[in-house]
Amino acid sequence: MWKDIFDGEALKNFLGPDGKTPFSVQPTGSMHLVLSLFVDWFNPYGNKKAGKSHSIGAIYIVCMNLPEHLRYRPENIYLVGVIPGPREPVLHQINHLL
Repeated sequence: MWKDIFDGEALKNFLGPDGKTPFSVQPTGSMHLVLSLFVDWFNPYGNKKAGKSHSIGAIYIVCMNLPEHLRYRPENIYLVGVIPGPREPVLHQINHLL
């Protein structure tokens, strides 16, 4: 059973820059960070007032190397950008932002 992202096979088998050593093995003087990118949409007016007619997007990054109880605290979340509304962009538009 997985309890953390680092329990998954993808990260266990992911190789570092030399193509031989696992990414999780950190030589002296180096730091291998695992970052997660999120894109989330919300209605700035609340669901009742504007329904689904308005959306604003947030792009943010979380450092997965932090202990689980600290990862999602506001002071540890990096806001990369805000995607203005009033509607969500289509896929090719959002690809330019990312």
